[in-house]
Amino acid sequence: MKIASSIPRFATVGVAATIIHVLVAVALVELLNWHPGLANGIAFIVANLFSYAVNTHWSFERKISLKSWYRFLTVSFLAWLLTIAVSWSVEAAGGSYLLGILLVVALIPGLTYLGHRYFTYR
Repeated sequence: MKIASSIPRFATVGVAATIIHVLVAVALVELLNWHPGLANGIAFIVANLFSYAVNTHWSFERKISLKSWYRFLTVSFLAWLLTIAVSWSVEAAGGSYLLGILLVVALIPGLTYLGHRYFTYR
């Protein structure tokens, strides 16, 4: 898969996964009265599985395998940790939480793409 075509596909899947996360979380909270923390946890799992399946087939044109799924989870987990670290660092430095969000949105997708391109699907 060429970088020129995989990047927009990866971005599209990311937007779709975000929408899925929001829809699942809102549905669980509003329709089933679940705790928001649990609802977001379940929504993350659903969105991550969607993201793995579609990115594997469409963005990176690979076959689903247990090995690539473990690698995908590893990159996702590291991105999650980096998201927390960036957010906390901005807050510790006295910056606005909005700056933390901006940095996360600016940095994490690109780093996640690189992680998947060079680790998950190598």
